[in-house]
Amino acid sequence: MENEITVEVNTSYEELDKILKEKGFKIVEEYTVDDIYMLNKNIDISNLSKLEILSNCVLVRNITPNYKYLTYKHKEYASNGDIINQYKVDCEIENIDKAIKFMEAINYKVLFNLFDKLIIYSNDKIELAIQLVDNHIYIEVEDDCKRIGIKYNTIEEMKKELDSYDLPYEKNNYFVKKAEIKLKEIMED
Repeated sequence: MENEITVEVNTSYEELDKILKEKGFKIVEEYTVDDIYMLNKNIDISNLSKLEILSNCVLVRNITPNYKYLTYKHKEYASNGDIINQYKVDCEIENIDKAIKFMEAINYKVLFNLFDKLIIYSNDKIELAIQLVDNHIYIEVEDDCKRIGIKYNTIEEMKKELDSYDLPYEKNNYFVKKAEIKLKEIMED
């Protein structure tokens, strides 16, 4: 099982970058993730919640510069929306356009695209993935910080470590769902 927390930042990226560097964080990696959410055309979404719609999606994922995948994400939620269990399955592919054509051939359609620029900051205790998505900025913390050899055993440990830096983010939601926000935005248009 993989665990992560995601919070929404309430300041500009420039200000967040300044704060992180003042607190001893360094940028260790930058990359982009272009996720194309695809949904089976036969699924009637009219009576489904946004999370139920997303749970039926397969992603065609382009992680630049090196990786391309078909990805399925499974998430289970508590009644308050917190993620209580999650995992993902990746199948490496060679060509994004061919993967989309394959998915369309088996009756899937593109639901939306989520483009994410990630800047990874690290110190000797935690890695923070700063994610720039549309007009939103998020901080994601995964339970396995491979670069620094730290593994968090619980969500609470990750929250406590992140909170210790007193960064400018919304403290009332540690399970922000970027795809749900995007889906809500496109359904309202």
